[in-house]
Amino acid sequence: MTAHRDLKRIIRDRQAKTGESYTAARVHVMRERATLLGLHDDAGESASSPVRADAAVLKVNQQSARVRILGEEGQITFRSRDAREVVPGHLVTLVIEKRWTWRGDAYAAGRVENLRIAVDKLGLVPLPLEGGDLQDLRSAYEPYRSPDPYAPLWRKLTAKPRAWFEMDPIAWGAFPGRDDDEDLTCDAADLAAAGDHEGARELLMDLLGTDVRCIDAHAHLGNLEFDRSATRAMIHYEIGIRIGELSLPPGFDGVLVWGRIYNRPFLRCLHGYGLCLWRLGRLAEAEQVFERILSLNPNDNQGVRWCWDDVRHGRGWEEMWAHEVAVGAKHRESLH
Repeated sequence: MTAHRDLKRIIRDRQAKTGESYTAARVHVMRERATLLGLHDDAGESASSPVRADAAVLKVNQQSARVRILGEEGQITFRSRDAREVVPGHLVTLVIEKRWTWRGDAYAAGRVENLRIAVDKLGLVPLPLEGGDLQDLRSAYEPYRSPDPYAPLWRKLTAKPRAWFEMDPIAWGAFPGRDDDEDLTCDAADLAAAGDHEGARELLMDLLGTDVRCIDAHAHLGNLEFDRSATRAMIHYEIGIRIGELSLPPGFDGVLVWGRIYNRPFLRCLHGYGLCLWRLGRLAEAEQVFERILSLNPNDNQGVRWCWDDVRHGRGWEEMWAHEVAVGAKHRESLH
C-alpha cells in the first residue's frame, strides 16, 4: 500500500507541475519508471504512426481478440471495437496503435482490417489422419435401392473398396492431457439447447483458445449463428472445413465415415456450409457440397441425401421450409 501511495503522490506532483490529466501524468511516470528499472512500459507505448501486421485470430471476446501475429512468438490480446466482427481462424490485418505488457501478458490496441479466410497462411500444423486400409462399403453397409433417388449415386460411390481414415481427436476437442469423459463441445451444445447461447459461445471460444484446430468448436459456433445469419454462420463452417482440409492430400478419394467419431466435426461443418449455400439461393454450389459429403460418408448418417435431392431439382430453401411447416401442421391436427 505504501508503494501504491508513493506512486500516486509522484503522479500528482507531476500533475501539479505540468497541468496534465492524471492519466497523462501516470503514463509519463510509468514510462520513466520502466526506463530506470529496465522494464517494459506497463502503461503502454503509443506508436507515432500505426503499425500494420497480419495475425491469426485464435479466440474472440466481447471487446478483444486473442491473436498470434505472424512471424512473432506468443499471443497478444488485441483490444478493438472491431473484435466482434472477426471469428477464430480468420487471418486479419491489425492496425496497431499501442502495445504494452501487464503482469507478463502482451496487449495491443487499434483497428482490425482485411478480414479473410486463408487458413493455409496461419502456420497451423495439419491434424494427422489415422487409417488407410481399404474397405468394401457395399458389404459394410445396407445398400440403397431403387426407387430411392440416392441409389444410383450410392452404387457409384461404393463400386470399389475405398480407403477409410479418421481425423485426430483434437478435431473433436479431445485435447491431450484431458480426461476422456471431458467433452466440452457436447457441454456447449447442451448449453445452447438450454437457451444459454452466450455460455455456449464462451466455452467454444475457450476451446479454440486452447487449439484453433478444434473443428467441432467451429461447427457449433456456426450452429449458434445459423438462425440469425446464414452468411456469418457460413464463415465458421468454412474455417472448420479449411482446417480439416489441411489434413487431406491433393485428390483425396478416401472416406471419412460417420462411425469414426473424430470425423464428425468435419462432416458437420460441410453439412452446415451446404445448408447456408442453400439458404442463400446458391443451389448449384450446395449440390456440390452435399455430393462431397455423400462421397466421404456414403452411408449418409446425416440425411444429406434428401438435401441433395432437393437442391438438384431446384427446390429453394423457403419452399422446402414452408412444405415442412405444412406437413408438421397436418401431423399435429391428426393427433387431435
